[in-house]
Amino acid sequence: MGPPWSQERSPEESLSTEWSRQSTRARWVLLAVLLCGLLIGCSMLWVYIFRNCGPWTCESPVCMELVNHYLASGNRSAAPCTDFFSFACEKANGTSNSFQALAEENKSRLWKLLEAPGSWHLESGEEKAFQFYNSCMDTDAIEASGTGPLVQIIKELGGWNISGNWTFFDFNQNLRLLMSQYGHFPFFRAYLHPHPAPPHTPIIQIDQPEFDILLQQDQEQKVYAQPAYPRWMKCVEQTGSFFEPTLAALFVHEAFGPSIRSAAMELFAEIKDAVIVRLKKLSWISEETRKEALNKLTQLQVEMGAPKRALKTEMAKQEYSDIQLGPSFLQSFLSCVRSLQGRKVRSFLQPFPYHRWQKSPWSVSAYYSVPDHVVVFPAGLLQPPFFHPGYPRAVNFGAVGSIMAHKLLHIFFQFLLPGGCPACDTRALQEALLCLEHRYAAFPLPSMSSFNGSHTLLENAADIGGVAIAFQAYRKRITERTGELTLPNQELSPYQLFFRSYAQVMCRELISQDPQDTHSPPRLRVHGPLSNSPDFAKHFLCPSGSLLNPSTRCKLW
Repeated sequence: MGPPWSQERSPEESLSTEWSRQSTRARWVLLAVLLCGLLIGCSMLWVYIFRNCGPWTCESPVCMELVNHYLASGNRSAAPCTDFFSFACEKANGTSNSFQALAEENKSRLWKLLEAPGSWHLESGEEKAFQFYNSCMDTDAIEASGTGPLVQIIKELGGWNISGNWTFFDFNQNLRLLMSQYGHFPFFRAYLHPHPAPPHTPIIQIDQPEFDILLQQDQEQKVYAQPAYPRWMKCVEQTGSFFEPTLAALFVHEAFGPSIRSAAMELFAEIKDAVIVRLKKLSWISEETRKEALNKLTQLQVEMGAPKRALKTEMAKQEYSDIQLGPSFLQSFLSCVRSLQGRKVRSFLQPFPYHRWQKSPWSVSAYYSVPDHVVVFPAGLLQPPFFHPGYPRAVNFGAVGSIMAHKLLHIFFQFLLPGGCPACDTRALQEALLCLEHRYAAFPLPSMSSFNGSHTLLENAADIGGVAIAFQAYRKRITERTGELTLPNQELSPYQLFFRSYAQVMCRELISQDPQDTHSPPRLRVHGPLSNSPDFAKHFLCPSGSLLNPSTRCKLW
């Protein structure tokens, strides 16, 4: 017998071996089929997840209106890494002015409400507001009354030799009449407001008169601007000044419902949390000052939309009880002036426990009140194209979120002033502020612009911090919650849309720079914060060393 491996196998053994080979081959084929199926299934699942968890395109009416707004105001041929202001703000006939456009849209809403016959109720106090507006718009009646109402007032003030009779008058008596009955201070200006230092008691501030001589250019601008100012807008503004509680309630009911307010409060809470996180990481702030800053944030109050008192319609009847309308529009106007003046004085003399709003609810200006330690975001600001619950989150965080963060940083301005933070790392803080001043001074500006870096330093710091904090909050939001939206026909990622929305808020044409304005020119308010954001450079693929992707950045916030 030979060795075992040389022995011949029986037919049964050969058949068993062949069957084993075929079985092994079949298993490999089956395994390959399963692997292919798994790969195909994973691919399909990946496509499904990408389509359902990635950025969806928002094609709702509000989003399509926003798309049209962006397409009309931006210059897509401008290079975003060197001129993002033109990329976002430039249009064929100049530069868009976002805040002015929104303010006019809010006044247009008020106009429609005042023109609607069913917007007010008899004996509610609202009717006086509508009657005043209608009398303001009735130019035929105003023209028909002629100079009679004005002549009557001139007689009450002692007459005028040009108009006819000029009787002997007592100077002090006339001065008292002018100030008490007509709200006019001819030789000085008087203001009633809280004292800037604690306990912020009401004070009367008297300023010297200002005698302005208009330059010829200014006169020409006024002459050409007057015909373009429609009558309805003038009447809406006057009605809003005299009957603000009524128009506040109507505007909030129309443009700032519960869902909008809830979305705005949610956004503010996320921005506030991001400010707290940023404060805990600041390198130049001392632990003592950090606790003080966090305590300020904890005690801060926020008012969103409109003052609660203004929304109580029963208050309107009491506030307007002293207004006598007619028989002429001039007499109605003067009666409203006296009533408003009296209301303002009474409001400051009473120890009200609530914040006195400095802006109307349809205003587009947010602010931080130092005496009351409250930050205010009027309903007029929280409107398209700045804010809407149906917008992509990138739009709301980039536009209104940046504004909210900016206003919150106003609370800490005192720490940035010389000697305002003695326990802090003064050297590091001053280096950051000096870096900021040099950065803004290096930006090119139009020939008509003037820039004083030290005068605008605090607002520049708030602009830079506002964008950084809002972006931090936005990134946290989309990391925690899926289903982000983006806009069609924009070719912008959600992160790019965030910066586009921020710049859109800053769009305005610089005709002349007010030397008293503490804000930088609009172009700098865009380029300054974006050049200090590494996230902007990353998402727009800006080359290193380009205008908005410098080699170094200011480490303030």
